[in-house]
Amino acid sequence: MEKKIIFFDVDGTLVSDTGGIEHVPESAKRAIALTRAKGNLVYLCTGRSKAEIYDFILECGIDGVIGAGGGYIEIGNQMLYHKKVTNKAVNHMVDYFDTNNFDYYVESNGGLFASKNLVKRLERIIYGDYENDPQAKARYEKKTAILLTL
Repeated sequence: MEKKIIFFDVDGTLVSDTGGIEHVPESAKRAIALTRAKGNLVYLCTGRSKAEIYDFILECGIDGVIGAGGGYIEIGNQMLYHKKVTNKAVNHMVDYFDTNNFDYYVESNGGLFASKNLVKRLERIIYGDYENDPQAKARYEKKTAILLTL
């Protein structure tokens, strides 16, 4: 039998979001197990950085990852390709953003980094004036998963 490689995106394809909680549906886990039992390989192909591909995703039986929109490639635990921005360029960019009061969210294989005011700004955009509006306050108190990770 000819071995095949099956590629899955993460968000909205392999991973579902129910009530702000990400999970891999049991049906997807079964499908991955069945195709791997036939000798096929399962790879992720996603815009997510390595730091955003959580263990619960990899535990489904993932053989390799093309992540960060092609910025890195790994098979098993072996990194085959990793395109990085230099530390000098990152420091220059962050200094520029901080100096000019721009908020930012930087993804890397080693972690996720947000400007100090980003969470507060996103909360205002998502929930509204939660300090003065009771409906906005109710939304704010429920907190969405994405903001809890920042």
